[in-house]
Amino acid sequence: MNTTKHTLIGTQRGHCTICPPGPPGLQQGIALITVLLVLSIATVALVSMSTSRQLDIRRTQNLLRSSQAFAYVYSLETWADTVLSKDKSLNKTDGPTDVWATPLTLTVPQGGQLNARLLDLQGRFNLNNLFEENKPNEREIQRFTRLLALLKLDTDVVDAILDWLDSDSDIRYPNGAEDETYQHKASPYRSANAPFADVSELLLVKGVSNKFFQKLRPYIYVTDSPSKLNINTAAPIILQSLADNLSDDDVRSLSYAIADKPFENVQDFVKHEILAELGVGEEGLGVTSNNFLLTGSISLGKLSLLFDSQFKRPQEGHITLVKRQRRSPVNG
Repeated sequence: MNTTKHTLIGTQRGHCTICPPGPPGLQQGIALITVLLVLSIATVALVSMSTSRQLDIRRTQNLLRSSQAFAYVYSLETWADTVLSKDKSLNKTDGPTDVWATPLTLTVPQGGQLNARLLDLQGRFNLNNLFEENKPNEREIQRFTRLLALLKLDTDVVDAILDWLDSDSDIRYPNGAEDETYQHKASPYRSANAPFADVSELLLVKGVSNKFFQKLRPYIYVTDSPSKLNINTAAPIILQSLADNLSDDDVRSLSYAIADKPFENVQDFVKHEILAELGVGEEGLGVTSNNFLLTGSISLGKLSLLFDSQFKRPQEGHITLVKRQRRSPVNG
């Protein structure tokens, strides 16, 4: 009787001090679940730590490769400086057969590769030539308008470009644009009323779409001072923009003549049988260049770096790096 009473009282209080232990299988199951739970937590912790460590390793690796890639960029810029200086001492003219025009390809450790080449920017049209001494340069405007027409681009943008360059706020008729036009855009801005600092600035001008810009871009550049067009390195379409009546065959013949033997002076160029009767003047033309572009790519493992470095090589003095830009694959 007493034993039963004590058992009931113990049970009512929530525990039994004299109840026999549960079956051995139940205890083993609970222990196994506990062990699995601990192992699961430990596994999650280890995986998390491992993933974080791998990300840290990859991040460090990318930083090191990026630093290494830019070190190669600086090396290539030194190479460009050396090549341009050497060419200056060897030649009085600049043409497609000069030492600077030879592309450079190098293989570097860990399967990397460097590709670089120097381009003569003065074989292109300098947008800042459209204004000279704070007034429109009619000769350059005509050449630029012809270039746009040859590329089948809208020539109406010329007025807007001139408004972007001039120092006043007067809108040119009929297609000009000043602050009134640009301040009504979703992201308002003002007309520069100053020379272009970079060709990409052209995208801000009224009438210039990205498609328009990408088609024109290979044939233009900007520099902080007026520059002459180098007839020896000019693209055929740039040569064709020098006069109204230059046919494709005429330009092809000129290009062949330049490839065979670059002109040593502008006088011989304008006296060429193809140009003699077209009235092409010597103004704005030359056979030497001061502005060059080093364009290249660097591949290191999965890292790819594209860059452009613009140089100025004056007739007297040292070569200077004007600017360095990282280029996206979209922009070539």
